[in-house]
Amino acid sequence: MARSWQTVPSALLALLLFAQCSAGESPADPPEFKPSIQIMTSLPLIWGEGASMESILSGGSEPAPIYRHWQAQYEIAPVDSLENLAAEDPDIVILAQPRAMDPADLTDLDAWVRQGGDVIIFTDPDLVWPSHLPLGDPQRPLVSGLLSPLLGHWGLELVGTTGNSTEIVDLRAGGHRFASRGAGKIEPIKAARPVGVVCDGGTAAFIIRCSVGQGRATIVADADFLDAGLWPEAARESPQQSGAVRFVDALVQEHGAANGRRK
Repeated sequence: MARSWQTVPSALLALLLFAQCSAGESPADPPEFKPSIQIMTSLPLIWGEGASMESILSGGSEPAPIYRHWQAQYEIAPVDSLENLAAEDPDIVILAQPRAMDPADLTDLDAWVRQGGDVIIFTDPDLVWPSHLPLGDPQRPLVSGLLSPLLGHWGLELVGTTGNSTEIVDLRAGGHRFASRGAGKIEPIKAARPVGVVCDGGTAAFIIRCSVGQGRATIVADADFLDAGLWPEAARESPQQSGAVRFVDALVQEHGAANGRRK
């Protein structure tokens, strides 16, 4: 699979951020599909880093820019478990560098997807997310994705970055361009013979799309790009100007179109 990104020296970060707001990334159109989404994540997207009940109630904590955008665009709800997934049957599940999942949750997710569900997975092998919390604090984002049991069941493996994982890179996918820190790859396990799973890596090594039974899964081997600190300053106030946001929106709409045909 061909790489679609190249390492960008840190000194060129400003130019890269400017490029994200170039004419190639026009303002986002209203969504054609407003799905119900359940999200599991260890990233400080929902209430910011180190949020407590007191800070939330006092207004001292607020969602990350991308989560504010999702709240406006979609019916999105954070969850800590997928035990009610089959009964609640959301349109899409998003796993964004989730914490270690219970085996029962992985089993329920696999069964739900095979019955026609849609999942978008952001799993980073070398996450470099800024944090003021001490190492070992359970509220820090996971440094490495922990979805190997699920990916392995689908005949896939997450491969780490080569070189300096903190280096700013320029990712390009589906006409969208955005900055991140390193990027992994999703590769088929050569000896694996997963039942009912067919995957297409396309041209971007960090993305793979799979048919799993009657459902669909898109796996992205990166999550750093969700960090608004890598976006152009204007995009932090107006997330739709970010190439990263538009990339995720495109994935949601892609799954939404397939989901709509299913339902």
